[in-house]
Amino acid sequence: MGRASAAQAIITRQKIIDAAFDIALNEGFDKATFAYIAKKAGVSKSGINAHFDRKADIAKELEPLFAKIINEHLNYESTAAFSNTWQKAIDSEPNFVAAIIAFGPIMPTEKGIKGLQSKIQGEEQEVLDCIYHCIGYAVCNIQSRQSRQSA
Repeated sequence: MGRASAAQAIITRQKIIDAAFDIALNEGFDKATFAYIAKKAGVSKSGINAHFDRKADIAKELEPLFAKIINEHLNYESTAAFSNTWQKAIDSEPNFVAAIIAFGPIMPTEKGIKGLQSKIQGEEQEVLDCIYHCIGYAVCNIQSRQSRQSA
């Protein structure tokens, strides 16, 4: 019987992670409250608490999922390659845009920038300038797109 309980716990934990991921990706991480996650996952709030003490613990589980979506669209071989693939993804990949929006509250800015710096090949200052340029491109284009959609 203990094995069935352990297997059920793994399934429940995954349901919680899947529900939180879906909410964060499609509605924003701020909407991923324990109550809403519980409703989407079909578990009780206490069921969530049995697996995760805080929302930050769920965020740690979501981090690699969002990173995977983001990374699959990017080329880190040079600053030019990174910039081109970043802009293309912003312009034509809705899941990429949703992932970077959702990832924002999960990944501290400094950690995200350092992570990109470690992946993009090039001289340190050129890489940093490229990252800031790409972030600016994302902010301007995503906000512009959101403004047009709400008008």
